[in-house]
Amino acid sequence: MSHKLSAIFSNVCNICRVLRVKFMELNEFAEIILFGQNVNSDKLLKPINLTDNKKYKAITAPKNPGRPSELKFSDDSSIIKTKFPNREQIYRNEQRGYILHFFANHELLAMEIMALVLLKFPEAPKAFRMGIAKTILEEQNHLSLYIERMHQLGVSFGEIPVNSFFWNCLSSLQSPFEFVTQMSMTFEQANLDYALFYKNLMLKVEDSITASILEQVYLEEIGHVKHGVSWFHKWKDPNISDWDAYINALKYPLTPARAKGILFDEGGRKKSGLSDDYITKLSLFSTSKGRPPSIYFFNPDCEKEIARKNIGFTPSSTIKNLKNDCSSLMQFIASKEDTVFIDKIPGSDFLSKIQACGFAIPEWQLIQDNKIIIKKFLHNYISSLNPWGWSPESIAFLKLFKSKMISKSDFQNNILNEDFFNNNIKNIYSKIYSLEILNKLLNHFENFKSIFPSQDQLPKIAFCFESAIKIISDFFSTNNYSFIVIKAPYGCSGQNMKKVKTYDLNKSEINWIKKILKEQNSLIIEPWFNKVSDLSYQSKITEMKEIINIGSTEFITNQNGQYKATYVGTKKFHHSLNYKKFFYNNFNNTKGIEEILKAVSTFVGSNLLETNFEGPFGIDAFIYEDKNSFYGYRIKPLCEINPRITMGRVALEISKRIQTGTFAIWVHLRISDILNANFANISDFIACIEKICPIILDRSSSNTPLMPVNS
Repeated sequence: MSHKLSAIFSNVCNICRVLRVKFMELNEFAEIILFGQNVNSDKLLKPINLTDNKKYKAITAPKNPGRPSELKFSDDSSIIKTKFPNREQIYRNEQRGYILHFFANHELLAMEIMALVLLKFPEAPKAFRMGIAKTILEEQNHLSLYIERMHQLGVSFGEIPVNSFFWNCLSSLQSPFEFVTQMSMTFEQANLDYALFYKNLMLKVEDSITASILEQVYLEEIGHVKHGVSWFHKWKDPNISDWDAYINALKYPLTPARAKGILFDEGGRKKSGLSDDYITKLSLFSTSKGRPPSIYFFNPDCEKEIARKNIGFTPSSTIKNLKNDCSSLMQFIASKEDTVFIDKIPGSDFLSKIQACGFAIPEWQLIQDNKIIIKKFLHNYISSLNPWGWSPESIAFLKLFKSKMISKSDFQNNILNEDFFNNNIKNIYSKIYSLEILNKLLNHFENFKSIFPSQDQLPKIAFCFESAIKIISDFFSTNNYSFIVIKAPYGCSGQNMKKVKTYDLNKSEINWIKKILKEQNSLIIEPWFNKVSDLSYQSKITEMKEIINIGSTEFITNQNGQYKATYVGTKKFHHSLNYKKFFYNNFNNTKGIEEILKAVSTFVGSNLLETNFEGPFGIDAFIYEDKNSFYGYRIKPLCEINPRITMGRVALEISKRIQTGTFAIWVHLRISDILNANFANISDFIACIEKICPIILDRSSSNTPLMPVNS
């Protein structure tokens, strides 16, 4: 600010103080608040009466508001910023003073932004402008209370560096409507949560003085938000919802996440005039407030797409339904600061139930048109790319974000190269690769020969129709198997497989074999065992090339081997005593089957490292009856390798919210299954299940015994 302008404002301030002005024009008041250099005489100047009669020209926002030297913004990166105190630190007076210092700077910023709005928009309705003036006067009172209490706690205003985030976001406001959406309905709305949260926290440390100040701030903040909401309703397009009008008005880096604090004060929001629909949608909204998000993308058809060798593969109706019904599962893998791309966002009622069970809700981005997505995706940087599985389609889609990637992972940067995928990753999706690793691990783990499959039980590969017929015939003639199963090299969750009961194949079976041989050049053929349990083990390979073992699950398949459900609570209760003895037996100084699976998964991981793979992977295994085994059972330690996110991985995340010792099962049901069970419709089924198995929240912990039904 020029010396001449500074002198003018100084003179105005002096006149006001000497004459104890009874009447002051809004623009004069706003100029002192915005450009004044002294907190007590300028920023806290309180005229007895304010009028809005004088005409004046709109100003251009200054680079920074006027402030005393100790409260000026600084771009000096060498200045050490004070971290916001945590809950353990607030027992100390100084740390509580620092909390109030942060709040005081926010109040000062709010006053300066509001003063700027008065000066930038002189033609705005008088009622709107007088409402802002009233808000400034209350913010001045908040600032005075904070400063006084800070002094009592041994902290002076300006003692620690201040940030300019509010100013940077809002000083370029282009209209009063932007002010009410970005200031009133974002930063001030969030203050409802922060004031209430820290009031309660101060009461816990028996600081009733600070708590009473925050109570006053909270109650008056409701009115500030209400002022903005009332004008928002007058100015917004009546043909669109409050929520859509709000998010359309925000500009990067502001998102609805900035309108929420540590807790979510539904009551205060209702008092401020926000609609129930808006409040619900805001409560469920998530996005990163600073950390670059990771992207998640559900493509369950990755194996079949790889088998077709190109983009443009048309998935079957089964895969389409799976994608439509299960694309929201990525929310259980993602954090609340991550982004999930999805065709249809789940309903608010369902997400509210999920949230009530302690699950974080990520940011959702609709997939409609890739160009529109990129335009609406406002994050400058991305931490990592995480499809369900890597495939030509997921690579083509995620390439759109390559310029935003900041990952130092070699894999994350190389995977978007089609040659890298074709030369390194494509092959590990094949069941033929899994069979190669199975043969290697059988030699490596010779100590477990008595419980692993015998040589005559191992799968065999056919590369032509005649070879396939011979292998099938040999299995039936040399062993007393009831069924033989034929698998395509690429397929998932029991898809792309055929179970046959004789070597005398029918026309449909013959045509299927020929079709798969034409598409994928080979088949895997093996006995259909009398399985007792299907098992999986989940691990991941980090960018530091570490193999992290996550855990095991038991899942359920139908009679054709297709995935149906996973146990997510207490395990093994439903099995026989002999099975339990086998499962927990001390084989060669191990602690049972789970430890063996962990060792197998680590072995598989070491082989995947040779392909330069990185990310989550799962292995499938199963225990089956074998009368020739000493134990009566054997385990096939590796049926297939899934170098991707799996249902077992999702189940492990869900199980974290299940109370210890509780039995629970995560079931995938088809609509036909429900209707065939004599339910009139889906709603009746949901009502019945929620009545029989209600959600019971354990208020003493963050876990819940059961998950709600996904409608």
